[in-house]
Amino acid sequence: MKKIIERQLLESDLTKSANEYSPTLRNISSAFIFQYVLVPDEAKNPEYVYIPEEYYSKEQTIELDGFISQWNMTWEMGQIRNLFHEQDIPKNLSWLKRFREENIYLIPELKKNRFYAYSPLYHLLPARILIAFGLPLLRSGIWPYSQRNWTIERNLPMDFDLRLAKAFAYYVWPLLNSRTKMEYFSEDEPIKVLAHNLDFWLPYVNMVIEERLKQFPRAEIENAKQAKMLKKAENNVPEAISVYRPLIGGQIWEGEEEAWDVLIEVVERADSQGMLRALIDAVKSNRVQDDFSNKWSYEREDFERKLYKKRSKYRVKFVELSDTIPVIGPYSEVDERMFWQDFMTILDHKEKQVVVMLRNGTTNLSEIGKELGYANHSPISKALRKIQKKLQDLEE
Repeated sequence: MKKIIERQLLESDLTKSANEYSPTLRNISSAFIFQYVLVPDEAKNPEYVYIPEEYYSKEQTIELDGFISQWNMTWEMGQIRNLFHEQDIPKNLSWLKRFREENIYLIPELKKNRFYAYSPLYHLLPARILIAFGLPLLRSGIWPYSQRNWTIERNLPMDFDLRLAKAFAYYVWPLLNSRTKMEYFSEDEPIKVLAHNLDFWLPYVNMVIEERLKQFPRAEIENAKQAKMLKKAENNVPEAISVYRPLIGGQIWEGEEEAWDVLIEVVERADSQGMLRALIDAVKSNRVQDDFSNKWSYEREDFERKLYKKRSKYRVKFVELSDTIPVIGPYSEVDERMFWQDFMTILDHKEKQVVVMLRNGTTNLSEIGKELGYANHSPISKALRKIQKKLQDLEE
């Protein structure tokens, strides 16, 4: 039999043609694994934690992959997940036991990309956008992250995250700026997105997904033995916790029209207080005001000094978007209980200005960054240096 190389396998089994492709995301019911779920009356606000690929040793890959998959499948449990899975937590994730009261999502952090984190955002984009930015037309995705697909991992573009960030920024921009026509960026559009961080959108697309899944019916009780098990569980849980059969699975969205509706919901979620759109409108109308934490005063001064040393024609403004949902990883920075991450950098050619945006939020997981080796990375400083270089390249 002729050997099939990975690229051929990817093209024949895991992708679709442009005519066949349709943005689709599915869910597999946890009822295939669990008899019941514990659902708190009120789930705590979620926090997202990236698990470095180094955690996947040869001996622990299957165990860790299986655990993270099952942990995420029980998303309904919120902060109760720790109690439910306590006996199965792998040794290298034992720090989870110190955060029993927190609603934590676990996401694999690959060395090359964040495909598993950003898969829901990827599956919102139509074929024409994916093709325009050099991204493959992968078959329908599964939420939450289930198991790693080594074939996909080996065949994604090396700069997958960057391509996806550009594609998503291009596609979502009309929803952020009401004065831009739905035809997206025109040739003479004076505003360009220099940097766009998908971690900002990750929690909000997951929130919309969960809201949609909560509309699904629950799996039926299969027999008397299972009914007895549920009754026993109900009699042994604390107050403010309910015992249910898991929700059934199915299509979360299918087709470009429905995916666009979902994207609108995601933006509404992310902009629930109107802060995001107000900030974008202020940039467009040249009304944005400096509003930057003193914590980053040195980084800001260094950024401006190097820029003006090159005799840049652009003015720089720094602003913060507050109270966003934390995503703990190598590109985030935590100081005590405050979380920061670079969010977006916008270049306005017409007004000759660059607006650098950071986002912040409150976290209860300050220690996790140290556990995972994310401390002392100075990601904000690194992000500013990259932005500075991009601007210099544009001026040359």
